[in-house]
Amino acid sequence: MVPMGSIYMYVTSGVILLLIAVYFYYKNIYSYWKKLGVFHIEPEFFFGNSKDRVLFRKSFHEFHRDMYFKFKGHKFAGFYLGRQASLVVLDPDLIKCILIKDFNYFTDRQNMNFRTSEYITEMLLNLKGSRWKGMRSQLTPAFTSGKLKTMEHLIDVCCNNMSEFLNENIKSDGSQPYELEMKEFFGKFTLDVIATCAFGMESNSLKDVDGGFASRVSKFASLSIFKRLSLYIVLLFMSGIARYIPLSFFNMEVIDFLANVIKEAKKYRKSTGQKRNDFLQLLLDSEIDIDKNDENRQKEATLTEAQVIAQSILFLIAGFETSSTLLAFISYELVINQNIQVLLREEIYSVLERHNGKCTYEALQEMPLLDMVLMETLRMHPPVAQLQRICTQDYTLPDSNVLLKKGTSIQIPVIGLHYDPEYYPDPYKFDPYRFSSEEKAKRSHYVHLPFGTGPRNCIGLRFAQMSTKRGIVQILKDYSIELSSQSTVPFEYSKNSMMLKAKNGIWLSLKKLNVSC
Repeated sequence: MVPMGSIYMYVTSGVILLLIAVYFYYKNIYSYWKKLGVFHIEPEFFFGNSKDRVLFRKSFHEFHRDMYFKFKGHKFAGFYLGRQASLVVLDPDLIKCILIKDFNYFTDRQNMNFRTSEYITEMLLNLKGSRWKGMRSQLTPAFTSGKLKTMEHLIDVCCNNMSEFLNENIKSDGSQPYELEMKEFFGKFTLDVIATCAFGMESNSLKDVDGGFASRVSKFASLSIFKRLSLYIVLLFMSGIARYIPLSFFNMEVIDFLANVIKEAKKYRKSTGQKRNDFLQLLLDSEIDIDKNDENRQKEATLTEAQVIAQSILFLIAGFETSSTLLAFISYELVINQNIQVLLREEIYSVLERHNGKCTYEALQEMPLLDMVLMETLRMHPPVAQLQRICTQDYTLPDSNVLLKKGTSIQIPVIGLHYDPEYYPDPYKFDPYRFSSEEKAKRSHYVHLPFGTGPRNCIGLRFAQMSTKRGIVQILKDYSIELSSQSTVPFEYSKNSMMLKAKNGIWLSLKKLNVSC
């Protein structure tokens, strides 16, 4: 029988050896950028350079903005997310190489291959290489200028629904402004626009007192504390086994709900023979091809039901989140900068008068201040804090001896570029005129990247811009946006979300104007 003292000695020795092994393992990992001669900040054990984010000390956007300025002065720098080494790229010319000039080396986005629903793995966002290229080419026709023009009357319906809702709740004498949480309010409007234009669904979320469809979709990123922590642990320390773990960055109840909605819409169209000139029909026509033609010949050009549902869900969620957030922050900035709100309203009245009071696609093109307000809001409040790419083949960084191995993660800190005073003097000031033609010509195109750029930019950006501009016009022509009793100025970003969110929401008031167009 082994003495108890010997057992303790063996256990203690084993623990010590394990700790030594872990120490040298991390020491070797954390020497990666040093060996390549790349500037970096010394990482902390386990956390790498991401401790403030992992412990929720900073919001996702604030973390990446601050990281940018720690590396300022270098074209690129080494960064450790847990034990994963990433290259942070700050130089606009190098960003151009990665996103456009040498795109073939960086075609893929970084994603965690968790064991999850095919409705997530088949999303365009998560596809790689030739599979991404094929899907992208099939989806692109849904977002042409011609397609957008055909949606005008559908967006008008949603805008009129929004006005009807406000007129029912705002007293015309202006005695009592109507307080709204703008993200929630515009979320319902945005979702109605997408549901109507892209999927032919009749939706009026603003009149649904229980929130209904919009309320359920808005919870797409709501995860329990346990799941959120599990995601971080795997991301930081066990990324190699992610494919065996049933986790997701999405709320799967919402994903399953949306999948059933799309299935019902598909079933209805097939049973009635109804066809619409929209996003869903484009996908369904591609799916039908597999029945009408030779399967082998059409393999690359057709979609499975799971792929149809995956792209539909992605469009719904991405469009809802980015557009509603953008509208909320535009409203906030127009309240803080009332002079801009007045000037923008004057521009709207002037253009609508030339178009007989109708806000057409062409009318929106004649509103330069509106476009500048949108661009400046996207600069200060970009929907994504960073762009990520994966090096798909060995690549030597231009004008250096640094060889990036296949599989290396690349980060482009969008929000850092947007707040760099070298490109945007007094960056915390809201100044739409930064985006006049003259001012834009003075700086690189690659320091304003709210939707990315190049072949893998946001495919729905023109749809998002059109619907966002249309929503702002509808509000400003009839209502004044003002501070409310619940307004928080300045607001704080939420530290618990990867999405761009205000900690306590964006609460503002709307007041009916006496003059309308």
